[in-house]
Amino acid sequence: MDIIKQILHDYLVLFSMVNAFGNLPIFADLTHDMDTGLRNTIYRIAVLTGGSIVLVFALFGDFMLDNIFDVNTNSFKIAGGILVFIVAAKGVMSNSKIFSPHVSGDKSIAIFPLGFPYLAGPGTILTTILLFRNSEILITVPSAVLVYLSILPILHLAPLVTRVFGQLGISVISRILYIFISAKAVEFVLQGLSGFLKTQ
Repeated sequence: MDIIKQILHDYLVLFSMVNAFGNLPIFADLTHDMDTGLRNTIYRIAVLTGGSIVLVFALFGDFMLDNIFDVNTNSFKIAGGILVFIVAAKGVMSNSKIFSPHVSGDKSIAIFPLGFPYLAGPGTILTTILLFRNSEILITVPSAVLVYLSILPILHLAPLVTRVFGQLGISVISRILYIFISAKAVEFVLQGLSGFLKTQ
């Protein structure tokens, strides 16, 4: 039961950081002139790209920090928490989205910018590593897989969701998710400070 609660916790944190609802207008804008088949292909590739990036860092990010960069866990939690908070704060206060230009029918947008950085940006990658350091591989990896599996149907419904909620509704949902993330970022910082003080 505890494992299920931990997976749900990590899932909610990662899902909020990816912020699929907040990115819906971007996905809708970049694919509005494509036919349904091509649009769905783009969405699948984007989710696969974003999910693969996050899984790589979930599996090897901690190893790289310990063995290549030799970063202390508490220091990483403090620095990472601050950076995640900044990303979340910008998301809350942002007034507009900048849509990237694209060539109609170009599948490469599924990888950039949709897969990276929209579905797996620096904040999401950083959050994944922080969650891994707090949990373990049997918690973080299933959580990440569930996040990207649940994002795919949301993207497929992008035109409908955009019509139902409107730009204002999506903006409100996006900001609520970022507030949740900013609170989690503060928690990361406090954990790092607590761990640091215990070593003194």
